Amino acid sequence: MSKLTVKFLSFILAFVFVLTGQVFAADLSVKIETPKSPSRENNFKIGFVTLDIQGRSVTVKCLKKGPSDGGFSQFGSDFVFAAGGNSGNCEVSSSIISSQGTYEFKVSAVVGAETVESSTVSVAYSSDSPGTPSYSKEQSSSCDYKIKFKTADDGRTSKVKIYRSTETSFTADSSTEVGTVSIGPNLEGSFTNIVPDCSKNYYFAIRAFDDAGNASGVAGDSVVTVVTTTTTTTQTSPTTVLAGAIPVSGSQVGAGEILGEATEEGTQGIEGILGEEATPGVEISPAPAPVAGPFANLFSLKNIIIGLILILVVYFLYRRFSK
Repeated sequence: MSKLTVKFLSFILAFVFVLTGQVFAADLSVKIETPKSPSRENNFKIGFVTLDIQGRSVTVKCLKKGPSDGGFSQFGSDFVFAAGGNSGNCEVSSSIISSQGTYEFKVSAVVGAETVESSTVSVAYSSDSPGTPSYSKEQSSSCDYKIKFKTADDGRTSKVKIYRSTETSFTADSSTEVGTVSIGPNLEGSFTNIVPDCSKNYYFAIRAFDDAGNASGVAGDSVVTVVTTTTTTTQTSPTTVLAGAIPVSGSQVGAGEILGEATEEGTQGIEGILGEEATPGVEISPAPAPVAGPFANLFSLKNIIIGLILILVVYFLYRRFSK
């Protein structure tokens, strides 16, 4: 065999390796949900979805990097999905987020020697409360009340909520909330309220919040007793079968769930493998599972490319040795 033939065949083999490698890389995909940030919660779930269009078994690992970590490390058990992948949740707990700061998360999907990673998402965790604002009240008429306040110089306040009741003892929650003023730290603000029954006496209280949802103490009329409530919510993934995921029955190994739970308001859903944005609460029909059988992958892009290259090689050898 001549040197020219050897060079040609080497070129063809390298070409085949590059093209088939690109095809394999495009076959496996993984995406991760963007969690709410900043957040005062350190127990929540981050959803993910993975897809392998060849229908191979996929192993998914949850990875995290804390403020003091030098690199990413796995947390939780492996997820093993058959039939091309599915969706699941990385379970974040106080053992993962143990101190304040920004935490990064991503997931990796593994098929054999091939590994792909999702984009990196982050959560800024904060549990410090903003300072309690000052408070005063003016009544210009029997119906009009003006609440004045100044936020604390805490570098944290982002809004002030105003609560109202006809009782001198009430709970500062959504049932008594009458307004919200977006305002930063160390600033003066006001809120004017027209009451529904001008013949009654009304009592007011205010409370500052930061972007993570942490609340300050309560300030208000001196004659009132205000009860505060602390609501702990759990951030979860959308109850959505995402575009591109292939449903699996009884094939998962490891911690977590195959499908997520209802998401907390403000948490963004995962962008579908096929490019569609998943809408929480709306079910998207999954892609069909790969067709089984000896000819299932006969007309795949990889096989077509290899077939065309083999035809070129045979044709070149035929022309070479027929002279």
